[in-house]
Amino acid sequence: MHWHLAPVLLSLLALACGCARGPEPVAATDAAAGGWRLVVPPGVKASLTSFDIGPGAGPALRLSFAKAGPERRFIALEGKPQGAPSTAKALAVGYRLTLDEGSRPKLALLVLEKDGGAWFRTGTAPLAPDVSTEVRLPLEGFVRAEFAQDADPEPRWDQAERFQVGLVLDGPAAGTLELGRVAFTGEPFQATAPLPIPCADPALWSIGKDRAAQCRLVPGKDGPAGQPSLRIEFAFPSRRHMYVTPALRLQDVELAGYRGLRFFYKARLPAGIAGLLVTLTERGDHSQYYAHPAPPASDEWVTMSIAFSGFRLGEWSKDDNARLDLGEVESLVIGVHGVSTEPAARGWITVSELELAP
Repeated sequence: MHWHLAPVLLSLLALACGCARGPEPVAATDAAAGGWRLVVPPGVKASLTSFDIGPGAGPALRLSFAKAGPERRFIALEGKPQGAPSTAKALAVGYRLTLDEGSRPKLALLVLEKDGGAWFRTGTAPLAPDVSTEVRLPLEGFVRAEFAQDADPEPRWDQAERFQVGLVLDGPAAGTLELGRVAFTGEPFQATAPLPIPCADPALWSIGKDRAAQCRLVPGKDGPAGQPSLRIEFAFPSRRHMYVTPALRLQDVELAGYRGLRFFYKARLPAGIAGLLVTLTERGDHSQYYAHPAPPASDEWVTMSIAFSGFRLGEWSKDDNARLDLGEVESLVIGVHGVSTEPAARGWITVSELELAP
């Protein structure tokens, strides 16, 4: 079941530096196409038109945009949902992107509520150019906008009044985005191709560790064929239980549509540490599920495939239903834990080409 977006004219709220900030002065365009209206933020030139894509298919939209400055800007089509999307799993957008210059934009969704609530999601992966395809943005893991005026801990779909769907542009960019279907969908997602997960930037990770442990994340380009990589270096005292658990957020991927994880790695582990600790952490109760058996140390690159069915609830963790809920997973940990017998335990793990496998 789908709920399509119908038009209303609102003010545009900019997303800057990955966070939503207060409203900026904008000039509303008079152009309307296919029942949509476009509001253009400062520093951006844009136009919106409609065109026919075939008998019975209905009109499609063509958004042309150009931005010369280095700042982040959000170009939005603004609308109001027909019917509550409370049972929807994702926002589905059919598109074709032609990029004339600059970096690829990302899809973003801003939800505005009747009581002043404001929540946003920005896709992790940039949109793919020069191909007609569909992207889904899961309706979970929203971040509260800084200008929100309510105190709700999460979005309330019964309060959702307005939606802004559009592109986040980082730096100079110019191109055309053609849009077909834009709808909330309750259809389950089934992947047909691997989904790369960026992992080589240390800024994408948060480091968890024992107070006595040390950890450093080092980016590189020494993957199996020169691809970007991340080296996790660690050290900790011996003969006591230690842990180093760098975590990568998985905030806008539908894990249930994939079979498992796949990545390249090589690792040197101190004596007494049997293998890598690879875990999936659920939001809410933060229950942790670990890959079994643990990937062993290797001085050579290893292709590691781990089915989601191969994850077990950690003995140190609790979960009310004792079941890995893929829709609740918020982060992936690649690290180590255990008791080393070396006088000064040191080691490293290098990871490259992380992806979700269909």
